Amino acid sequence: MKIDDIDLNILRLLLDDNKMSTKDIAARVNLSITPVHERIKKLEAEGIISKNVVLLNLEKLGYPVVGYLQIKLIKHHEDIFQKFEEKIKSFSEVIEASFVAGEYDVILKIILKDMQAYHNFILHKISNLDYISGIKSNFVIKYLTDNHQSITGEQFGKLI
Repeated sequence: MKIDDIDLNILRLLLDDNKMSTKDIAARVNLSITPVHERIKKLEAEGIISKNVVLLNLEKLGYPVVGYLQIKLIKHHEDIFQKFEEKIKSFSEVIEASFVAGEYDVILKIILKDMQAYHNFILHKISNLDYISGIKSNFVIKYLTDNHQSITGEQFGKLI
């Protein structure tokens, strides 16, 4: 699918407010409602718009501590990667996980109620994984951008 400037403008508007009505979007991109509706449906069908989400203020929900854990695995082996991936998906504190290239093998984004919760997470969950050889933790002091509060409904369900 070829994306034109109108599609890009529609995407920008939806990124800022995915509840914006088709009528309002149409007015801003100088088209009528039907073509805008068709463009949005096509963007969804092509997978360019993969889902509509709500961004939560995790701090107001009682999760003010956000950390990034860099993890080294004992070795690079498919079996270890699979075990690690399966286990990490069961941890409610983990809202994002990525295998990465570089000094560490994995980066986890975690959300927590407080530093005691971090201590418990490391002590009772991460430390029990015998295929981890090292951990480095960093905590968010201040966000420099405002697109940091993404969490899926499933992840939120695990927290509450």
